Amino acid sequence: MDTEVRKLIAKVEAQRREAMDLLLSLTDEQLALPYTNAPQGEEGPFTIRRVLHRIETHHRDHIQHLLKVRRNIGKPVDETTRALIEMQAARAEMIASLIGLSDDDLRIDVSEGNALGNLQPRAGQEPEYTIKRIVEHVVDMEEMRLGHIRQALEGGAR
Repeated sequence: MDTEVRKLIAKVEAQRREAMDLLLSLTDEQLALPYTNAPQGEEGPFTIRRVLHRIETHHRDHIQHLLKVRRNIGKPVDETTRALIEMQAARAEMIASLIGLSDDDLRIDVSEGNALGNLQPRAGQEPEYTIKRIVEHVVDMEEMRLGHIRQALEGGAR
């Protein structure tokens, strides 16, 4: 990947982190606060809620534009890029699902008496199925699978 493309991705990632830091402090009640410098239009007052909606729809509009342009210039999104897009979207959803939880929430037994996959209990530690353990499991499995990809790229198993 070219340097300028990497820099552009880094800029978008930095803004994503900054936005997350800002938005993590918002409450549902604050979503109704108006942005007072915005013109009043047929849609009503510009609130934080509306601004957030506009950010998301603006991204989606231009994603479609970028995908169309890529097809037009003969560089459509390939299978590898599509897999990366889907991984990033799933990761973002997983991170977002943690927002608003407390540290105590992370340690609650969430099994409801059911097995939740192949997590193994850690002797003398927290319950087998907690939100924290589930997320750590996802991270561990991804790291393992990325290791598999690295091995394959190096020519096979070690």
